[in-house]
Order: sequence, then structure tokens, then C-alpha cells
Amino acid sequence: MASSPLITFKAGKCAFAGRKVTPDPTPGYLYIYTEDDLPHLCWRPRSAPANVPEIDLLMFPGDASFHPLVKNPGAESVESPTSGRIFVLKFSSSSQKYYFWMQSAPQHKEGKLGWFSARDQRIGQVIDALLQGEDVDVEREAQEIRESGAGDDDEDHGDADAMEVDQEDGLTRQETGGAGQGATGGDAREEGEASREGGADGGRAQDTNTIVQDFLNSLHSTQQSRTAAQQVDIPFTSLPELLTPQTTLSWVTEATPAQINTACTLLPPELFLLAQESASEPSSSDPDPSPAAGMAAIEALSTEQKKEVLRRALRSPQFTQSLGSLTVALRDGGLPMIGEALRLKVHHGGVIEGGSMPLGGGKAVEAFVEGVKRTVEEEEERMKE
Repeated sequence: MASSPLITFKAGKCAFAGRKVTPDPTPGYLYIYTEDDLPHLCWRPRSAPANVPEIDLLMFPGDASFHPLVKNPGAESVESPTSGRIFVLKFSSSSQKYYFWMQSAPQHKEGKLGWFSARDQRIGQVIDALLQGEDVDVEREAQEIRESGAGDDDEDHGDADAMEVDQEDGLTRQETGGAGQGATGGDAREEGEASREGGADGGRAQDTNTIVQDFLNSLHSTQQSRTAAQQVDIPFTSLPELLTPQTTLSWVTEATPAQINTACTLLPPELFLLAQESASEPSSSDPDPSPAAGMAAIEALSTEQKKEVLRRALRSPQFTQSLGSLTVALRDGGLPMIGEALRLKVHHGGVIEGGSMPLGGGKAVEAFVEGVKRTVEEEEERMKE
């Protein structure tokens, strides 16, 4: 069964250092697809298979924005400070940013290569709306963008195939409410694939993500978290900034075999089945994805092999995105629910002392971190007894 992208357009990735943004000339596609009711924003080279994105970011509604990188915000003419049309993907849960540059032919305005036409702006608006969780008629939007340049008055509507995607992969499409074949030309992705760049390695922190998703869904039916978010806040770091790859990878290097085994039990068993399969003779049968088979694979691997699986998971975009989404949920009043689900020793149950309102903002993130620390310390004390 396959899931087709909601929207796809020609774009390249950019490198960012200091205040300098450098476009990568590799021809690529930027697209969004949904899985488990959550959007994924992906980028891949046009030469790569459709189901192997180089960047695959799990997005939580409201956590990110997608806007043009502009020279003069608020000006009537939207122009980039560079010689190209660059969009920036920002996250509210962390300082992480991604830059992408449009590779469709520009709709020139007096030779200004960094000028965003109405068509360019509309593509960005559709992407941003999808990231906010809004209902978007993607098929209609994509068709209008491709056919009419989103209403530009210029005679030259630029690249008519700005939304076009190659079809060399030959995968089966699943016709859904998203953009149809004629609208985006979409590529297709196999659901449940065991190995995706950063995807399988990252797992997706199944238990925590389920908790966070349930909480985010509950925001639509309660105003309590909105009130909590308005309380007096304190500055506090986000989980992605606290658990950087440098920090987590150092822990893996220094961890004892017992600690490594415990950490391995928190990851999807498929990761270890794949590691075991790659280290053994090829087999014609499919690996058993059951938890029991996963535990057997963990026991069969050496400590160094287990560490390598953990390193890949901790370096994956999915791990960073999960931390960012968890930060958003905590700041929006989800600490009591998340703390209870994870059985953490959170001070006062994660609510304001003397009341029933949940902590929000930086206070909630700080209380969560302190709760994790307290829970671990108490567990270690029990083990010593």
C-alpha cells in the first residue's frame, strides 16, 4: 500500500553557516506526505528513488513555519536578500532551521532573480498551511499554481511544470484526498518500509510520539492548555538543544553494556533485526518483526553493534523532531498527561501549586527535565538496596 505526496515542487537544499546561506546545485524535490495523521516534510535529489528521501522531517501541527527569506519584511514587493528565491523552515520548539531554494524557472520582474512571484508565494503559503494542520484543498491549489501561475499578471508565467515530479519509480499510487496525478505528478512511498534514510534508524520513539500526538489532538477540545501557556514564563532550553548529538553520542560511547541493553529495549525491534540481517548470511525469508524476535536480535548482537544502532537512531532527524514536538507539547500544557504516561516523578503532578492548571512554557520543560532526573535517581537508589 502506498501513500502519495500531498504537494511536491522543484527545490534544492542549502547549507547555512553564520549569516551565509549557500544553495546546493543538486536538482531536487521538496514534498509533504502524511503518515499516522502527521505530515512529513521531505527533500530528495531528483535522481534518487522516490521512496528514499535524504531529508525526512516528522512535523507536528503548529511547531514549524515555512516562509520566504525576505530582504524587507512587510514590503509590497517580496524579494530575497540573495540572488535566488529561498524559503526558510523554522521551528518554535528549537533553534533548528532548514533552507530550500526554488528551482523552477523564475517569473522575472525587471531581471530580479530573488523576486518571489505570486505563484512562488502561494506555493510557500500552501506548504505553511499544511504544517499548521489546516484543511487545504491541495489538488485545487496545485492545479491553479501549475496552470495559471497563481494569478500573476505577467505574461511570462515561468516554469509551468513547477509542480511536476518524475515517475520513474513505478510504485503503486493510492488515490486519496491529496493532490492527484495530474496536479502534482506525485511520487509514491511504501508505508511501513523498514529502512528509510534516518527513518528506520530513528525509529520514531513510538510510545512518546503516541502520547504527544494524543495530547496535541486534545488541544482542539480544551482551552485549559491555552490558559496555562499564558502564565508568567521563564527562559529554559528546549529538549533538542539539551540533548544534542554531541551529548547523546558521548553517552553511548561511555555507557556500560547493561545501560546499552536497556536503551536498546526502547527502540523498535525492526532496527536490530535489520542489523542482525546485515551482519549474517542473506536469507530469502522476511525477518520476524515481533517483539520476541527483536529481543532475540538484541541478545545476538555484540555491544559494539548495539551501540552503532543507537548512534544511528540518535543522529536521525526523527529523533530531533520527536524531541522538538515533545517540547511543544510540554510548553502547551501537556506535562501532567505526559508525566503520568511515562511514570515520571514530576513535582506537584505537573500542575501549578495551589491550583489545577498545568504548567506551561519554560516552567513545564524545566519541571519535565527535573522529573526525569528525580525518577532516575530514585530508581538507582532502589537498585542499591
